[in-house]
Amino acid sequence: MKKFLFTLLLIPFFGTTQKTNTIRLDIPISKVKLFPSSGEMVHQKDIKLTSGRNLLIFSELSAQVDPQSIQFSADQEYRLISVTTELDFKSAEMRNERIVKLKDSLNKLNDDSQLNKDELAAYQTQMNLLSANQNIKGDNATLTVAQLREAMDFYRQKTLEISRNVSRLNKERTELNMRLTKVKTQLSELNFKENQRSNQIIILIDVESSAVAACKLSYLVSNCGWEAAYDLSAKDLNEKINLKYKARLYNNTGNDWNNVDLVLSTADPKMSATQPILAPWYVNVEPVYQAPISIRGARSDASLYIDGVKSESKKSMNTVSDEVYENRDQDNKQGVNFKQIEVNAFTTEFNIKDKFSCPSDAKPYSVDIKEVDLPSTFTHFTVPKMDNGAFIMANILNWQELELISGPSSIYLNGAFIGNSEIDTRSASDTLSLSFGRDNKVVVLRKLKKEMSSRKVMGSSKRETFLYETTLRNNHPYAIKINVFDQIPISKNDQIGVTQEVLSNGVVNSITGEVKWEITLQPGESKTFDFGYSVKYPKDMHVRMTQYRTVSAPSF
Repeated sequence: MKKFLFTLLLIPFFGTTQKTNTIRLDIPISKVKLFPSSGEMVHQKDIKLTSGRNLLIFSELSAQVDPQSIQFSADQEYRLISVTTELDFKSAEMRNERIVKLKDSLNKLNDDSQLNKDELAAYQTQMNLLSANQNIKGDNATLTVAQLREAMDFYRQKTLEISRNVSRLNKERTELNMRLTKVKTQLSELNFKENQRSNQIIILIDVESSAVAACKLSYLVSNCGWEAAYDLSAKDLNEKINLKYKARLYNNTGNDWNNVDLVLSTADPKMSATQPILAPWYVNVEPVYQAPISIRGARSDASLYIDGVKSESKKSMNTVSDEVYENRDQDNKQGVNFKQIEVNAFTTEFNIKDKFSCPSDAKPYSVDIKEVDLPSTFTHFTVPKMDNGAFIMANILNWQELELISGPSSIYLNGAFIGNSEIDTRSASDTLSLSFGRDNKVVVLRKLKKEMSSRKVMGSSKRETFLYETTLRNNHPYAIKINVFDQIPISKNDQIGVTQEVLSNGVVNSITGEVKWEITLQPGESKTFDFGYSVKYPKDMHVRMTQYRTVSAPSF
């Protein structure tokens, strides 16, 4: 009776058993939405589905697929049964013909290298046997001269033969090692790994009737990303600044991108689906940060300014909560460095007009986003205490409307490369000021007026007075505005007093000691002004009044 019941229970199961239509698909990537540190890959294809159950196997995909991000859709009615992934260690290697050929060469070279080692070992054994049997006459044998000569000729010939073969094999070994190194380097450039693998995404669906369906598969992968980069150029100080907005990106996903539609996004694709909860938003004053510009022929103390406010050096800004800093990923084996940047809370997306291609080689590639001409004004800036150069400052207006993202910029003036800088979009100002390098037609000279400077001892105190003369000359055929910066020392000791002697209408920042002059120079005009201060301290106290900088010098 039990057996009968068991048979009856199986009847419905076998009655509903259906044949599964298995479809293997190798579909190239058609669209890439690239985020700063990941990317969404999209595959699209019309697939012939049969009535009943269909097993879709999307093969040769990146091993970096995030299983939680897989999305499948079709324009026909279907019921999704399951979505799974499966690693394939062989197909990833086979889909790259160059890797296959190089790996075959590597195996052949390894075999040749082992054969070389075996032959060397055999000749070395033979040489050791000859060396161990040099007593040719034995204990009781008596050899004739002819026999002795024959034995000596034999040893000489065999030793010479072995030595020549050893030399030949050593030379072959050197050549083999060079070829092995070359092949391994080529494989490394192709990101070949012994455990290289690819992914398969397996979609199981049921459909009521056969149809050709437009299917779409998308998923997130790591080991790719992009950063903003800029070219800023000006032909003349009276013209607009041309800004080329670009992206530098890399692909190390294991899949090449060939003629894909590219979208660049600042979104976070892994944002939580849980509704956000607002926390109190506290507003406070924080110093504005801009990275120093690296200018040809100038020291790195030529800093960037925003609204005429000099930024602090990068080293001194380590305590700023929203500082842009580099974070080298210790687990990143592709040699790609990462940095933390802040972007606007609203997502920005750029649709690249032309089709884009990028191999999976972890190398940086550039793509143009847009190009605009920016209204701007130019001023000059100098810190003659540190550098007698005059630097051109470009003040870019309404730059926040351009949807810029923090990133490096290259500066050009009159077609010449000036240096590299960093655009920092965290500033709340409507004006962004960038240095456009030195202006050799503006002469700046600062010197100590020794006849007006002194060092005096008065009772138990010592008083040192310093008076400087600064001269500016404009050799341009047009007027310029120049901001001149100097400084008065700040005392950190109650026994040391600092007095402002001469300012020549300079404006002093009482906190930092910085003094600023805003000067207009007409064509060919020169202006000179004095600036000085005095320091009083106990005469038995050692106070360093001279500032030094560190340079490299030979040591003999």
